[in-house]
Amino acid sequence: MKKILGFIVLGLILNGCATSSGGYSGSGLISNNRNTNYNLSDVRLANKTIKYSEVIPDNATSMGEFTVRRCHRNINDPQPSESTLRNDLKLAAFAQGADGFSGFEIKTSGLTLANNCWKVFDATSTFYSLNNR
Repeated sequence: MKKILGFIVLGLILNGCATSSGGYSGSGLISNNRNTNYNLSDVRLANKTIKYSEVIPDNATSMGEFTVRRCHRNINDPQPSESTLRNDLKLAAFAQGADGFSGFEIKTSGLTLANNCWKVFDATSTFYSLNNR
């Protein structure tokens, strides 16, 4: 009876690990997959209007610090790239009504089985709005 119960528990654990490598996980987007929260016209508009700068411009007001998250779930898939994380922040800034973002920083967490990821990547930046609109 203990063996059967052991196989059932093992099966449930492995079932939790056997998820697709696309879409979302409990830890954000997976790998370098496209963020489907935004339609193509929003992505194009964000790329044209949201600017990155090393520091907040003098004529801008900080909107606070924001973080986006990506999961490196499948060891065979590439890790989320810096450009992917920057684009995620750009889209988040667009959605918040910001004009730009600054102070880009990436932090990684090691093996996070609770999130079903080999690594979790958190990209943080400060969003700002220009005062002379």
